[in-house]
Amino acid sequence: MKRCTGLFIAAALAVISISTMAAGASRSTEPAAPPLPVKVPDLPSHDRTPWQQITLRQIHNIIGPDPAGKGLMIDLEDSTLFGEIYTGPYPFEAGSADFDYVRYRRWSRLRNGRGVLRIAGFFNPRYNANNWPEGQGWTMTPTIAYRLDLWRRNGGGAERLGFYQGLVSFERRDGKFVQINTITAGPFVSLVNSGDPTSLLISWTTSESSLGTVTLDDGQGRVTTFTEATAGTDHEIRVGHLRPQSRYAYHVTCATAAGDTTVSNRYTLETAPEAGEGRAVIAFGGDSRAGVGGGERSCMGVNTRILNWMSRDAHRRGADLLLFGGDLVNGYTTDTEEFELQLSAWKQAVSGFWRFHPIYPGMGNHEALLNGFDDGSRYGVTLDKWPYATASTEAIFAAMFYNPVNGPEPADPRRPPYRENVYSFQYGPVMIISFNNNYWWTSNRRIPEFGGSPEGYIMADQMAWIEGELDAAQQDPTVRYILMYAQEPVFPCGGHTSDAMWWRGDNNIRAYVCNRQTGRVEPDGPGIIEVRNRLWEAVSGHDKVAAVLSADEHEYYRVLVDDRTPVGVFPADDHDGDGKLDGYSANPRFRYPTYFVTAGSVGAPFYNREQTPWAPDVFTSQNGYVLLRADDERISLEFITETGQVFDRIDDLLAVKRGR
Repeated sequence: MKRCTGLFIAAALAVISISTMAAGASRSTEPAAPPLPVKVPDLPSHDRTPWQQITLRQIHNIIGPDPAGKGLMIDLEDSTLFGEIYTGPYPFEAGSADFDYVRYRRWSRLRNGRGVLRIAGFFNPRYNANNWPEGQGWTMTPTIAYRLDLWRRNGGGAERLGFYQGLVSFERRDGKFVQINTITAGPFVSLVNSGDPTSLLISWTTSESSLGTVTLDDGQGRVTTFTEATAGTDHEIRVGHLRPQSRYAYHVTCATAAGDTTVSNRYTLETAPEAGEGRAVIAFGGDSRAGVGGGERSCMGVNTRILNWMSRDAHRRGADLLLFGGDLVNGYTTDTEEFELQLSAWKQAVSGFWRFHPIYPGMGNHEALLNGFDDGSRYGVTLDKWPYATASTEAIFAAMFYNPVNGPEPADPRRPPYRENVYSFQYGPVMIISFNNNYWWTSNRRIPEFGGSPEGYIMADQMAWIEGELDAAQQDPTVRYILMYAQEPVFPCGGHTSDAMWWRGDNNIRAYVCNRQTGRVEPDGPGIIEVRNRLWEAVSGHDKVAAVLSADEHEYYRVLVDDRTPVGVFPADDHDGDGKLDGYSANPRFRYPTYFVTAGSVGAPFYNREQTPWAPDVFTSQNGYVLLRADDERISLEFITETGQVFDRIDDLLAVKRGR
């Protein structure tokens, strides 16, 4: 069973301590066992100060009924905390509204880390929007959402910690409210694709161990149930024998050993079309990490305000699935529990969409779970956390999401897995390839000392896999269009021109690995400019590639890259032999013109245009996302802003290739 920690689950995972590899705060020269592909710094270990000061366990620490009968008591177990608590029925007007959301209506004070989640008022006819206890046309378990607006006393003053959120289901017994088993995350619809359009996965998390069941209704009198074999808190049920491109109603139930049953709201889902059939409406965006301005713009490491808007708008415009190009959260933490809290917050922010449609996220540079070492600098030296198989960024990312598992195996088995951070799948006429150019990260400038891979880099094993996927899709008659996406821009235009897949033309940037025989750190692969050009030669060599999508830079732009675009070619443009480009020739091996599109515009702090050898055709720093529509005639693109403006539109992404 995959670990699927939800936003409000009361669980704390054991943090993999740096001391197991670096002997705590002492210096250590002992080799790791088994050998690592990096050299462990001979420095004291260093934990970065957490972005989030509250844990999942604290957020969900409901200690019992309020003695006055108004609701439930919460105890954050920290007497320095104070602030306000807001509560509201969740989902608001369940059974009537067609998209889950919360409206807060009651509030109370939090003092000395304790307070009351107010519930009683929602049974007053004046405020009973959910018609409790009967419900509005659907008998789901009564649940409230709560928001904690927290401050911490600090000496003679106070510091603002911001918003933290939770869910709790309840019953009313003998005039008191009692917490019961709660669906704390999900249900989420995942793995909907044309590889097997007759099945999909439904997952969710509960606060107590329980036996989960999915009930499907095909709308034609056939109701089918799928039940787990064993009880637990993390639930995943593969449902099958479905009709392709068909709509079903579904809900989940969770039965505890004590006999309590929790019932979700009722939702609909749609299976994928057969490969090559039907149409696809695909939403894409990236960089929803915390923004500037406070409130929901910075909630548990996520800009939930913009992310929530994007997922709602995509749902309303008919998106079948959502691709996300990384930087989901602030990340850059040495604390596994904090990393999972942030990812759980992201999952909750998009849960309204995810209950109907699949989401396929990729890894960004901010998806960084690290081992840290103190070298006297502000951030120290940081490397991807080990042991890689269970504790790395890649491993935790895979544990938190449900992505296809058809990516490559690392050529060096000592490195982190590609499982669920590099993958491909088909939806109708579209083949979608998610690649990872933030793999196995080490502090960029320290890579030659310790090993690792810099931002934007693609190692040879993944590159060969990408090339193979493109070749296979090109030869597949059911594939009309290919879309690719990753975090780091191939041709950055503003905000990350000093890294990404450009590094201002510095081809000395590359991956390094610790030789297992000699213990020396050695280059592993060509320079970043050669890697970038090899990638685009593969992309442009296939006339089905409609666009390569990225994020990282917090804006939207598109560049049409062809054999006349000044990109720089190594070594021809390295005039003085220092490994850096001095000129920007076009690459004659870029066969078909192909759009490169960046939309890292889902809430992170904005960037503006910077000077680069290539120029974008369109550029804006507005928040927004990309919506692509594919059918048997064409694949189109729109960029939709936060205000509802269609800022950019291309009716046929493949038109530029015709005649070549």
